[in-house]
Amino acid sequence: MTFKKIVCCTDFSDNSDNAFNTALSIAKENQASLDIIHIREPIVNFVFMAGGVSGEDILPPLSSIEREMEKRYGSKTDQAIHAKIIVREGHPSSEIINYLKEVNADLVVTGSAGFSGLGLVVFGSVSRRIAHKSPCNVLIVRQELHQVD
Repeated sequence: MTFKKIVCCTDFSDNSDNAFNTALSIAKENQASLDIIHIREPIVNFVFMAGGVSGEDILPPLSSIEREMEKRYGSKTDQAIHAKIIVREGHPSSEIINYLKEVNADLVVTGSAGFSGLGLVVFGSVSRRIAHKSPCNVLIVRQELHQVD
C-alpha cells in the first residue's frame, strides 16, 4: 500500500509526539506529503460567559499555536517531504474528519486515547471517533509503555 497524502493529528501530548514521529517516518518511506493538524477546541463555559469572559480571553491565539507547531514539528521535517502546518478551531474529531475529506487523505495518524474510565465515557475519544468516521485509513499510535522491573 502506498500513501501520498498523510495527515497527523496533534494536541502537543506525548502520544501525539509519538504519532508525529510515526507519520514522519511513513511519509519519508512513501515520499508522501505530511499535513500536521491541531484543532483548538473552543471553551464554552457559562460561568465565564456570564462574567463577560470569552474563550478568546483564555485560549492561546491561533498564531501562537502555529508558531509552536512550527517549532515543535516543522523543524523536524526535511525537504524530502512536503510538510504543512494546519491549525483550526472547532470540535476536534469533526474538524479532522472534514479536513481529511477536503484534502483526500490516504492515511491519518493519531495518538491513542488520552482519557480513561469516566473521562472516556463522558468525553469520548477523538481517535476513536476518527477511526469510526474517517474516509481514509487510520493508524492509532499507542503511547510507549515503560516496564517496571
